[in-house]
Amino acid sequence: MKIKFNIDSQLPEERAEFWLHKMTDKMQRIAKDLSSDSDSLWCYQEDNVIPVSFDQIMLIEVVADKTYVYTLAEQFEYKERLYKVKEQLPYDFFTVSRSSIINYHQIDHLEMVEGGNIDVILKNERRVQISRRRIKDLKARLGL
Repeated sequence: MKIKFNIDSQLPEERAEFWLHKMTDKMQRIAKDLSSDSDSLWCYQEDNVIPVSFDQIMLIEVVADKTYVYTLAEQFEYKERLYKVKEQLPYDFFTVSRSSIINYHQIDHLEMVEGGNIDVILKNERRVQISRRRIKDLKARLGL
């Protein structure tokens, strides 16, 4: 693999080149992130529509058929299903269960609980249980 960086402020648009032997899922996600113009989700808070920056989002969760976006201090509603949100998110987000997606940069620590389960404790002290099927993937993402 070859990664090439040339910084030139005279170019009309930014460009990245990757020379790969094989296009992996990870590289497809990176290419999608690089080609995306969006860095936020448009969410609802009462009657207001507000852009919520990806780096501020800690958790996206479905509760009673509604999708909520949580930041450190606020809660927003997102008017689409969870799979639609997932399509817009960068690589920093990880699905931990059928109803929850976390920003793995917002993880404070992991906690082992009874029965071999693991809970993610986010920086806002919110606890999210990881589905057993997702534990191996999360450990791989975190390098554990």
